[in-house]
Amino acid sequence: MLFWLFAITITVVACAALYYAAAGRTVNAAGASGLDATRSHFRLQLGEIEADTASGRLGPAEAVAAKAELARELLRQQRDASSGLRSATAAGRYVLPASIIAAALMAFLAYAYLGRPDLPSEPLAGRQVAKAEDMSVAEAVKAVENRLAAHPDDIKGWSVIAPVYMQAGEYAKAEHAFRQILALSPETADADTNLAEALMMQNGGEASGEAGTLLNKAVALDAKQVRPRFYLAAEAMRQKHYADAVAQWNDIIALGTDSDSWMPTAKAGLAAAEAGRDGKAMPDAGSPTSPAPQSPAILNMVDGLATRLAKDGGSLADWTQLVRSEIVLGDLVKAQAAYNSAKKAYPDAGDRQELDALAAQAGLKLDGTTP
Repeated sequence: MLFWLFAITITVVACAALYYAAAGRTVNAAGASGLDATRSHFRLQLGEIEADTASGRLGPAEAVAAKAELARELLRQQRDASSGLRSATAAGRYVLPASIIAAALMAFLAYAYLGRPDLPSEPLAGRQVAKAEDMSVAEAVKAVENRLAAHPDDIKGWSVIAPVYMQAGEYAKAEHAFRQILALSPETADADTNLAEALMMQNGGEASGEAGTLLNKAVALDAKQVRPRFYLAAEAMRQKHYADAVAQWNDIIALGTDSDSWMPTAKAGLAAAEAGRDGKAMPDAGSPTSPAPQSPAILNMVDGLATRLAKDGGSLADWTQLVRSEIVLGDLVKAQAAYNSAKKAYPDAGDRQELDALAAQAGLKLDGTTP
């Protein structure tokens, strides 16, 4: 209601201003101009009569008659002009207000039909943000996909949607998105590693072929990057290239400190690689092994952690601890189940680099299947 009162007030003020500016002014000016032209014409004729009289071409009687006729014609012209002026003024007195009122009514009717007075008083940008927040993930992804179809060079759109594809398990789409990012921007270690992860997830976690090439390029671009090194070390372990794995794990450990969250995993990987290099017994990476004898207290602690995480969830560090514990106990089936649950709880592969490296080193399937 407040909107309509405000709109009506503004319209009335605008109409009054228009009426005041236009009412009678154009007509009066036109009428005055016509009368002035008529008088000038008759002055010229009168001057010609006087000149003819002075030269003798007209006699005194004829000059008086001509002036009388000229005066009568002038009076008739003035009378006709005044009549027309009054008629035009009378017509304008009704036509002008009617036109202004009609325009105002048409504007109100058009807005009532096409406008949205029910919308809240909110900036347009704010409404767009609110609409985006109300979207489901699927709707937001579809909106980004539609924009990318029309603007395939929108690197920001590819950067937004690629991690979403990874979290949703749509690794082929994620691969395409990461390739677009590499094509549209300078190559970086992160970009190469992201594409390698998408390829690995489609290949059961193996960092071979193009994925391995990308990881090596990432290390060459940024020697301090830990994430690609984890995958390369785990791949060396998978292929039983233990001497190479020992060198890889040592390089990783040299990049961090004991306070880094990934350091225990790196040290465990180094120990496993050294055992393999030295020919010591190691768990078969492809199948569960018989668990080594453990005290009931340790077994109860691991079971308690698994029960708590399954019921209440936990941090990524808790899940990593559980997976590592099951691997140490030699139960790769439980380790795989714990890893699958952790992956569901933390779908962003970028956050799981330590856990994924641990799983790959132990021979777990990164795509979530049973080893």
